[in-house]
Amino acid sequence: MEFDVVIVGAGPSGLSAAIRLMQQANEASQELTVCVVEKGSE
Repeated sequence: MEFDVVIVGAGPSGLSAAIRLMQQANEASQELTVCVVEKGSE
């Protein structure tokens, strides 16, 4: 798998960063792939 951006942590900051990146990419008519990674329960 290949992504343009990988964000570690699906907390408020990580999700906000992912949303903002996608919004900016859409405004610039650019295609961007973002992956948000969160640790699973053990």
